[in-house]
Amino acid sequence: MNKTLLALVFVLLQFSSMSQNKELKKMYSKGKYDQLIEKAQILLTDNESDPYLNSILGRAYVNSKQFKAAIPYLEKAMNSEAALGEIKALSKAYLAKCYFIMGEEQKAVRFLKECQNGRDSKEASRYAHRYLNLFQTGVYYKAWELLETDNIRFHFQDNQKMQDVDAYMNRMNVNYKRIVSFFDMNPSKKVDIFIWTDRNEAFRKLNKPLGFFNSDLCTVNVWDQQEEDYEMSHMLSQMALNTKFKSMLINKGLGVYFDSMDKNLFTIARKRISKEKFSLLELWEEPTRYERNLSYPVGAAFIEFLLNKRGKAKLKDFLKNQTIKNGKKVYADFDQLVKTFESMLLR
Repeated sequence: MNKTLLALVFVLLQFSSMSQNKELKKMYSKGKYDQLIEKAQILLTDNESDPYLNSILGRAYVNSKQFKAAIPYLEKAMNSEAALGEIKALSKAYLAKCYFIMGEEQKAVRFLKECQNGRDSKEASRYAHRYLNLFQTGVYYKAWELLETDNIRFHFQDNQKMQDVDAYMNRMNVNYKRIVSFFDMNPSKKVDIFIWTDRNEAFRKLNKPLGFFNSDLCTVNVWDQQEEDYEMSHMLSQMALNTKFKSMLINKGLGVYFDSMDKNLFTIARKRISKEKFSLLELWEEPTRYERNLSYPVGAAFIEFLLNKRGKAKLKDFLKNQTIKNGKKVYADFDQLVKTFESMLLR
């Protein structure tokens, strides 16, 4: 009788565990990572060594960009003797991304290659293939010239075709220091900037047009003839702010602000706008109704204006959600600020 009762209890526990795991998997597939993290943390209090719970919790942390928090859970799942091969492989693949972001690049690449060549999980293998490409650490890039500074690694496909390599590197290093100082941030790894000469080859390799950035991996890809090259500024700002909504006026203006803050931004903007017809809010909502790229200088001048008028703390709150509605929420006198800015710009 006791054996029968024990067997029944075991079956019920197994059923309960399967039900809980199914619920967590559903949350994961729907991207409800905050709910999953809260639920899994509670479940782990009763079974802290459960490999499935540790793995899915760690992966949820990774997908919500909490990489440092993910590591101990993924390591526990990967090293668990009770874990299925698929759980071990998935945990290792996601760990690789965390290690790369935390600066352990060789370990990250080794883990991904092991997952890519393994047979335990097709999902882990696909993940590994994708991130080995995104890491840009393969043999193809070994032929590029690498110039490394304190905070940035510059990867040149062919620096002989650039007009002034030293000036470009100096500009990027100055902008990096300006941005990390402004946001009081400390990136976990160096920025990797890949400067392409052949943008068609870049598209074939990366499957998207230049320029762009990956804020998770702290990598930037640009064309060496690219105008308005503010990708690093956009990336570091995104890392610092985790912006919910971006507008062309504010987002592009922010890149110009850091790149040109030692210049007279109002003078630059005044030269570009039409004195007959200009509305900041119209440019904000419908930038295509104005001269191409007018948002860049006007946005930069507006950011400098807000910073000087109301300070850095309010500006940061505003930059996290770059809508007019949020502007009015952050700045009680928003409408008056806009009128003052427009009158200063049209002098």
